[in-house]
Amino acid sequence: MLTASEKNQLDKEGFLLLESLIPTDTTTQLRERALSLTAAEQKAGKSHTYLTNDSAQRVWNLVNKGEIFEETIQQPKILAAMEYLLGADCTLSSFTVNVLYPGAPDAGLHIDYPLSALPTPRPSFPMVANSVWFLDDWTLENGATSCVPGSHRRLKALPESGVEYADELQICGPRGSVLIVNGAIWHGSSENKTNAPRVGLLGFFCRSILKPQQAHMNLVSNDVISRATPTLKRLLGFDSLPNMNA
Repeated sequence: MLTASEKNQLDKEGFLLLESLIPTDTTTQLRERALSLTAAEQKAGKSHTYLTNDSAQRVWNLVNKGEIFEETIQQPKILAAMEYLLGADCTLSSFTVNVLYPGAPDAGLHIDYPLSALPTPRPSFPMVANSVWFLDDWTLENGATSCVPGSHRRLKALPESGVEYADELQICGPRGSVLIVNGAIWHGSSENKTNAPRVGLLGFFCRSILKPQQAHMNLVSNDVISRATPTLKRLLGFDSLPNMNA
């Protein structure tokens, strides 16, 4: 499902923008559901916020929070990209809402865990990758993700805090687009200078040999499991359980 050009982009630059991939009506439904979840967690006093003045918010475990999320995390083009990077048996590490509220600061550049905790030189092949779903237009003003092209090949280096890199660029695109990011590339959210929240989803994937961020099989309901497709069961980790032979 990936073209040779798209594969080359991922290999060379470490990211790939799939413009207007998600239909408009689905994007609208996802955004509405995402904001209803953030509001509900705020009201319950259980919101996961971060950055200065709690200006960013995340909602975890989306597979258990609406059938629309169960369906969309299996989007074929996105899975094709993840399987190209991480192998045909790759699994879902986490699936979250990500909101930058007005005034959210530049978060700085990073590489994704567990790569950031590994000794150097880090592996030259992808271990984790993110899909960044644009539920709004991603612009220079509202916090579009920044990347340093090709930085996934800097196996011994990490981005320095507060340093501006000449080759850093923001990846802008229309709502409904999805940005695929090799977890080793230097990347991060930028400042939201607008007066509106910037709403997105983060579908984070890993190789099946790694421990995911969330224990999906303990977190999702029996209803989710009972209707799960073979693909969703694999993404939730059913195919990578430890061997129980005595």
